[in-house]
Amino acid sequence: MKRSAPARVAVTLLFLSLAAGSCAEGRTVAIGDIHGAYDQFVAILQTAGLVDKDLSWTGGKTILVQTGDEVDRGPRSRGAMDLLMGLMEKASAQGGEVRPLLGNHETMVMMGDLRYVTAEGYAEFAAPDSAKRCESEFQHYVQYRAERAGRFKQPPPQVDKQAWLAAHPPGYFEYRDALAPSGKYGAWLRQRDAITQVGDVLFLHGGLSPASPLKSVKQINETVHREIKELDDLWARLSKKGVLWPYLNIEEAQKEAKAEWDAGGGNGNGDLQTFLNLGALNIISPDGPLWYRGFSMDPESMLAPEIDKILKHFKVHYVVVGHTIPNSRRITPRFDGHVFLIDTGMLVSWFQGRPSALEINDDHFQALYVGEAPQALAGGGSGKGK
Repeated sequence: MKRSAPARVAVTLLFLSLAAGSCAEGRTVAIGDIHGAYDQFVAILQTAGLVDKDLSWTGGKTILVQTGDEVDRGPRSRGAMDLLMGLMEKASAQGGEVRPLLGNHETMVMMGDLRYVTAEGYAEFAAPDSAKRCESEFQHYVQYRAERAGRFKQPPPQVDKQAWLAAHPPGYFEYRDALAPSGKYGAWLRQRDAITQVGDVLFLHGGLSPASPLKSVKQINETVHREIKELDDLWARLSKKGVLWPYLNIEEAQKEAKAEWDAGGGNGNGDLQTFLNLGALNIISPDGPLWYRGFSMDPESMLAPEIDKILKHFKVHYVVVGHTIPNSRRITPRFDGHVFLIDTGMLVSWFQGRPSALEINDDHFQALYVGEAPQALAGGGSGKGK
């Protein structure tokens, strides 16, 4: 008997779910960068047997690690965050666990680096009165600019309203509020870690650069949390002083801070100096755990001794990272199977990749792809890397 298309899809998902491992005891699943690709994210969760068609948790005691970058570029960043937030609670009720980590794009949007937020990304947060809100905030911005000019003994600048409104579409201010320290998503993101360990596997977004001293998992997370908090407080203090307007993006804010400094406002102002030197922060540095790409891009012959040091330091056998997409757009082992690259370009419209997940059972690794049979991957083995 010929099955209908929905029936064939259901059978395929059932096969893949069973092949992915129906026993969740000791099972870990890692998923890389989502970038607003909500539908693809749901599809790989279903393929891994972690959710059903109603998005209820079906993973039992599985630990799901998502290595950051849910946001930016794609149309449904909010949807991806909502889904992860809900699954954290649902998994916990069944003895499972969901650990979403911070990626560089989460820290970017928290600090006002909005280069990769799309019109669809703002529209997700738009409310019925968003257009009215934009008009109101335009008046606040004009007032801020006039007060700044007055302090510099300059005439008030002319602001092109249409250009300004185009740069601040409906949903922009709701988005910024939601990602602020007290916002629903901002508060949640600020609680998340940058690095986590499950058994003998270390997970993080970018990597650990040889240029940075090795610390413990706890110390790395404490540094990231502290820097985010310090930056939040710095924004708040400079906004209270009238140097910044709270809704500036980071490029605009640094331009205003530089103007303040050049006008003599930096005399004895440590906050201003700190704000103009944000590149020193670990959460922004190309050698920081959210941005480093060496695990993915450096020659293995050059970096292998450093990988060995990292494995020994953390007493692990494997490291799993996202952030950088392999040319194959498939989960890729490196360094004799001790490092796994799991960002496979899930947002197809940008990266021409595919959704994927890395399943780990003890020292057995397999790559999961939507519509494909699981692919066994060679791991380094428990006797190596220590």
